[in-house]
Amino acid sequence: MIGPPPSTPRIRGTGAVILSQLLLRTASAAGALALGSYFVDLSRQGASVGPLLLGILSGIGFLAELVLAPIAGSASDRRGRRVFLVAAPLLAAVGILLTPGASLIATAPAIALVVVTVGTARLLDGAGAAISAPTTLGLLADASDGDSRRRGRVTSLYELSSSGGIALGAVAGPLLYGALGLWTFAVLAGVYVVASALVLAFLRPGSASRPPRTRSSLGDRLRVLAQPRLLAFLPAWIAVNAILGTWVTSQITFVLAGDVRVDGQSFPGAFRGDEAGLSLVLGVYVLFFSLCIVAWAFFIGRLPTIPVLFVTVAGALIASVGLMLANRGAPLALAVPMVMVGVFLEAGFTPAALTHLSDISAESRGDRGLIMGAYSVVVGAGYLLGNVLGGVFAEWLLFDGLALLTIGLAVIALISIAAMSVVETRLRPTPARA
Repeated sequence: MIGPPPSTPRIRGTGAVILSQLLLRTASAAGALALGSYFVDLSRQGASVGPLLLGILSGIGFLAELVLAPIAGSASDRRGRRVFLVAAPLLAAVGILLTPGASLIATAPAIALVVVTVGTARLLDGAGAAISAPTTLGLLADASDGDSRRRGRVTSLYELSSSGGIALGAVAGPLLYGALGLWTFAVLAGVYVVASALVLAFLRPGSASRPPRTRSSLGDRLRVLAQPRLLAFLPAWIAVNAILGTWVTSQITFVLAGDVRVDGQSFPGAFRGDEAGLSLVLGVYVLFFSLCIVAWAFFIGRLPTIPVLFVTVAGALIASVGLMLANRGAPLALAVPMVMVGVFLEAGFTPAALTHLSDISAESRGDRGLIMGAYSVVVGAGYLLGNVLGGVFAEWLLFDGLALLTIGLAVIALISIAAMSVVETRLRPTPARA
């Protein structure tokens, strides 16, 4: 069956859910960048913290997301999605409130205290993301069954809310920390609470039909996740999210605003003590990325998926080369256009990937939340990998290290997409013609 029965009630409140995601992503991104600024302060107080420890602690949240997302997605298939969408931001709010706990306990906290408090906070934040993402994607897929145009719109809006939230968070995080210090984390907890309230107020229990209860065993669920089309798709997506985890997290704040400088590189330490300048640069970068996603919305669905994914990953290579050239003092007239072209291309990856994942989930509607949990798995795995490897490469070569890591991950993604095209050709040898 291609679509839901005609009697399936239209799900209402999807706008509130997408807005809630925007707020959740904003608070999460701002919290990650504020965490980087917090670690800069700790290092200046004499704490033995550095890029590697920051990468490991930041990655804990993504590890929690990786492990819990399929469980949360599967539970939302059987218990309804609304309760999970309300609970997820509240759990993240508790986590972000715990983040500065070490400094509230001691003026010069011991490294063990920092690890325990920040690690616990990141676990809770990751658990909130693990619940929210697959449940939201499952709800949006439910709401767009049988309507490809609506699916394209809600998928693009979801990704726009994610990238737009990251853009707002990139601006807000350093600015808030510069103005409020540790109170930043309390403000961001309030944003999470508002995100939860939106879903509670506008997504009524009667407006979202609960998926039919099915008695599927663990083996059945594993077989759903092990379908060849999904498995072939995951490595490239993990690599791309590792690229995002390298750049759009605490690591970039620590490198750009930290005290470490090196001959031959212009960017490390360039924004030391300049939270406003750092916020402006990061905000413009991610806002441009968001606008590029809007532009890609006109192409997603009209172009074949595999070539789109291949071209968008190639964009990461172009952007990385441009950033390395700029960091090494190359003329901005050369480096900036390369970065802009690369960012435009890579912005199309996630909308195309989400559309592809929604199409795959249509084959197993009773386990849609479980399949959409794969989204959080790849986000968690990718961001975990990107944070940890980003710490290693930043420790080695600072900003150049981050760019080199990105190039390596992009090459891996391109190889994976080539393998994915073989699987798609074998499973769908005669695609339907428009």
